[in-house]
Amino acid sequence: MAFNKLNHHILGEIRPRFALKINCDPETALEHLAVKLKEDRTISGVRSNNYVFVKTLSESAHYWSPEMSVRIEKHDYLDYIGVHCVLGPRQSVWVLFTLIYAALTILTIFGGIFGIVQLGMRDGSSFIWSLPIGLILISTIFISSKIGQNKGRDEMLHLVSFIYHALDEITEVERIPGN
Repeated sequence: MAFNKLNHHILGEIRPRFALKINCDPETALEHLAVKLKEDRTISGVRSNNYVFVKTLSESAHYWSPEMSVRIEKHDYLDYIGVHCVLGPRQSVWVLFTLIYAALTILTIFGGIFGIVQLGMRDGSSFIWSLPIGLILISTIFISSKIGQNKGRDEMLHLVSFIYHALDEITEVERIPGN
């Protein structure tokens, strides 16, 4: 689900991101978000410097529950304050999938190269099967991540709605196209 793209169904996007612009002091916006986090009983979060991390409550959270990282900062070359949001699975889930992708990719590449070399030397090699098996496993992991993202879609939309409404209380919020 791409929040800031014209194509609202980008197949490869696992961690959607979008950007907003506001016209108030970053510190004021961050403080207001911290206060709203304490008031809202459906989500939890924490503020750290110019970041706010928002997630669903642990009682209603499941393996695929999303988290949102919100960065609010003033850019020297722009006349507005940028709010940059990244949605994704919990960090432990994200790291697990990254490690699985990396391990499968390395095994597929090296096993495939070894199998192709063995085949080129006229020695039969079962390592050649690492190419299709690796590609099938990588595709399966990708499809399971998309299914998990779809399962956490409502929670993701709730987090986005929270950010929009909380910031809209103190200033006008506008989406930045193209991020």
